[in-house]
Amino acid sequence: MASDFTAKAGAPPLYPNQDAVLGRLERRILSGTLKVGDRLPSERSLCTEYHVSRPVIREVLRGLQERGYIEIHPGRGSFVRAVGASDLARPLVRMAQRTGVTPRDLVTARTMLECEAAAMAASRGSDEQIDLVRQALEAHQAARDLTSLARTDLAFHEAVAHATGNPVIAVMFGSIRTLVYGLMLRSLSDRAVLEAGDPMHQTIYEGIARRDAEAARAAMAEHLRLALDLYGEDLDTPLDDVLARRGIQVARLDDELAG
Repeated sequence: MASDFTAKAGAPPLYPNQDAVLGRLERRILSGTLKVGDRLPSERSLCTEYHVSRPVIREVLRGLQERGYIEIHPGRGSFVRAVGASDLARPLVRMAQRTGVTPRDLVTARTMLECEAAAMAASRGSDEQIDLVRQALEAHQAARDLTSLARTDLAFHEAVAHATGNPVIAVMFGSIRTLVYGLMLRSLSDRAVLEAGDPMHQTIYEGIARRDAEAARAAMAEHLRLALDLYGEDLDTPLDDVLARRGIQVARLDDELAG
């Protein structure tokens, strides 16, 4: 029987180090050998398979979890997880905190990405994708409290990104979604920004629904530009500090979105 320290007495490691084992399991997931929802072999089985110790396997599993490949459920095992919308967002949040990303930085980036996304949604989106934009809009219009308004606002913009039919654009938006959510909390808690900007969602949708790429692009540009006009000194203050003054911590936004 394999011990907690060696898979088999006297057997040399099949792979030379922890990274090699992690790489092997990573390739099994990426190739589809292990599919979303599949349970990984037990720690004991992996020790036997790769001729390494249980502590090595535990570090490998932690590494896979940190990279977003698996979820570990104590007592049940480790399971391959689906790609999540926030997988790329977490490192961007850390970067924003370390480099002092400001609302102006974020609005500029969103303008470059989302204006073209709105135009592409109008010209290339399927009827089903555009209907999802409509549904997201209606959910946002029905929201009342700040958190619900921000969540549904984010869902509307995500629906527009997905309606482009371009998965790279959807991933690019997903990578900044947590920061965008924070920016939306700032906007929606400001009456002047809320009253000026929120009705623009309807205008954006109407441009997309009419298949009018230029109108959709222009409406999105006007919607995003409002922050430049109305944020005042917050515009060039690190987003982390802007939100902290409103009792919101950037580091907790991922958890709030997941909740």
